[in-house]
Amino acid sequence: MRRRGAVLVLFALLAACDSVTPKPSGPSAQSALDLMFKNKYAAATAQLQDLIRAHPQDARDHATYALVLNYETKQKPALDEAQKAQKLAPNDGFVLTVLTRVEDWNSDLQSAARDGASAIKAAPSSALARAFYGEALADVGRYSDAQTQLKKGADLAKNGSAYDRAEVERNWANLYRDQKNYTQALDHLKLAAGAQPSWVERLLELARFSIGRQDLTGATQYLQRAATLSPDDASLREQLGDVALFAQDYDVAKSAYEAALKLQPRSALDLKVLGDIAVALGKDPTTAAKDERAAIAAQPTDQEAGAFLVAVLRYLSKDEAAALTAAKSTVAPGGASAAPAATYVDLDKAATDRQSIALATVNQYRRLAGLSPVTSSSIIHQSALAHAFYTFFNGALASIRDLGIHKEEAAGQGYVGDNVLSRAQHYGYPQRSMAEVITHRLDPAAAVTDWIDSVYHRIPLLRADLLELGYGDAYLGPMTVQVMDMAYRESASGRVIVYPVPNQPNVPTAFNGNEIPDPAPNANYPIGYPITATFDRNAKVTIGAFHLRDASGADLPGITLQPGSETENSFAYLANAPLQPGTTYTADLSYTLNGVAGHKTWRFTTAAGPSPTPQSQQAAYRP
Repeated sequence: MRRRGAVLVLFALLAACDSVTPKPSGPSAQSALDLMFKNKYAAATAQLQDLIRAHPQDARDHATYALVLNYETKQKPALDEAQKAQKLAPNDGFVLTVLTRVEDWNSDLQSAARDGASAIKAAPSSALARAFYGEALADVGRYSDAQTQLKKGADLAKNGSAYDRAEVERNWANLYRDQKNYTQALDHLKLAAGAQPSWVERLLELARFSIGRQDLTGATQYLQRAATLSPDDASLREQLGDVALFAQDYDVAKSAYEAALKLQPRSALDLKVLGDIAVALGKDPTTAAKDERAAIAAQPTDQEAGAFLVAVLRYLSKDEAAALTAAKSTVAPGGASAAPAATYVDLDKAATDRQSIALATVNQYRRLAGLSPVTSSSIIHQSALAHAFYTFFNGALASIRDLGIHKEEAAGQGYVGDNVLSRAQHYGYPQRSMAEVITHRLDPAAAVTDWIDSVYHRIPLLRADLLELGYGDAYLGPMTVQVMDMAYRESASGRVIVYPVPNQPNVPTAFNGNEIPDPAPNANYPIGYPITATFDRNAKVTIGAFHLRDASGADLPGITLQPGSETENSFAYLANAPLQPGTTYTADLSYTLNGVAGHKTWRFTTAAGPSPTPQSQQAAYRP
């Protein structure tokens, strides 16, 4: 995946697919794409919306709209439109090609690889179908197959459009980045930009690449160049702002969102993000509160703006009475433009409801592993929620990057405590062993699954002595953070918790390295799904041997992490390459626990297709 793909093809591809619906000359899906390539995203979106109203059963209008939404970083709406298109035309090559890209950017790699194979069958002469399928194959670690598709795509693109050529180059870059060949990746991104020098997306791709390589200066330069290409498109300005936020360039982000707001003065998105920027850049909670109230006035159901307003009043203004009032009487329920006080959304309850979802998901995995369920703590919830908003309030600080996201500085806005324990104690929690995991997902369940599908983040959730937890999250436009804090008994159980568990079906095949610290810093991702054995934290453990064998009995070479302080006294193993789909594997572990020899052998079966693994954001763990 590695985000940022493309809008789809020209009518050469459309004509290659069946069931074309003739339309009179005038606005069309293709003319909307042409507008986007000229950086007129808002006009492209409006034109496609008009087309869909006029032709609601036209699958290609829906598919094209999905692509435009994808480029606008509106991934969930993009997937909705792509799925509508598939229902209308399940065998259309154009629709399947779009669906492949949209699923890939939604981190559903299993579906992207499956639908990519269908796309090239339906449209074998499409360079875009080959490029997008190659992208999905690379993202599940099938590098040789990806190269085959990209080579075919390159040959087809020679007689195609500039977009065809650029997308093939862009996806060569994706493959090389997956293999950690960053020089080649950058070269191909530059070739993509050379093929479409006037399209802002190509510069945004270079900016994102620079962010990933920690070259924030380079990212800013690309962003500044991008800003000159279309000063009068609000959606483009928002995209620039999104990328600038992730580059921690809040000056560029502020300019971008202010420009977008001038073009659409009542935009709830622009107003609420500018509210965060007012705090992170200007340390101005008064303006932040004003912006959030304006965002809610523009969109009365905006819970993101409401929650941020409550956080500003509670953590920055230190006005709990005002925060409680805002939490209970500010945001209308979905679908209402106005609401009496009795029907307002209770934003504090909504936050605890999301904690309940996170808790239920954790306990689902604990039951699978044969562990007792745990409970939530309202005190730890307060601490985790406060820290989630701290990361937003201080987003411009370099100190909160990577593992620094777990720390707070006394001079920081909304400071509660230096670390997870001191923050919990601030709210009245007793002295206990604690750990914290953080990620950036769309919802609590996805966050927990992200942690389970990793190495260092899985271990604290599957400890036998886990007592209780608290969960808090924050969402605002492109920004999202989920925080889970856990407290432990530090008692001995004598148990060894293995995961995947014995006889577990549908195990993911791959791990994409979306974790800080990186458990396999020298690996070419994706690699095999992590296998872990979690011991009591204070036990004396020695690993004698470990084998991971495929269905034929052959040993799979891989990366071993021995029990120690960084692994919370747990063992982990990751095969050097993704596991095969629909395959039963045998794990064989010999160990000594507190002087007593032990041995475990168990089997698990991988999912029938290449499994989705989160990769657009990194998770951070700190004991």
